[in-house]
Amino acid sequence: MRDLNRRDFLAGSAAMAMLPGTAFAAGNDFYQLGLAEPAFSIEPKLDLPDLGGTVHTLSDYSGKILLVSFWATWCPPCRKEMPGLARLNRELGPEGFSVLAVNVGDRQDRIEGFLDEIDYDGLTVLMDTEKAMPSTWFLRGLPVTYILDGSGKVVLAAIGDRVWDSDEMIAALRSLKGT
Repeated sequence: MRDLNRRDFLAGSAAMAMLPGTAFAAGNDFYQLGLAEPAFSIEPKLDLPDLGGTVHTLSDYSGKILLVSFWATWCPPCRKEMPGLARLNRELGPEGFSVLAVNVGDRQDRIEGFLDEIDYDGLTVLMDTEKAMPSTWFLRGLPVTYILDGSGKVVLAAIGDRVWDSDEMIAALRSLKGT
């Protein structure tokens, strides 16, 4: 796998910024929240362990709206958004949503050291120590987040950090349950 670098991140960000703002649901403008329909088709795969060793697959989340956020401990924007992802999961989890935080490339001890510094209660953290996910999910920078519908189709994407637990984001994500 190629290392993630600034040029790839900026190119990906520019491509996402040029997408038309067509991702609307129940009157919520996802584009204004920094979310857009992916510019290309993604066939998502996931077969990764959590911190306890349990392997998670996409089929484990069938029927749920799934937010998959890719991050690393060395990434300041990733570190910034992690507590918000945990709060989002606590808020929407009972409503048929799940949030997965997929660490790309860090050792487990480094991940756990970072998590000890923040509130991540209720957040499922998966480990991609072999860096297999960037090529599967077209990652060219971090953080990158994808939102999948209940059938496992990628419907929205975001490059860079977001305020995942804002009232506007929560309302917009709730509207996906009706689509």
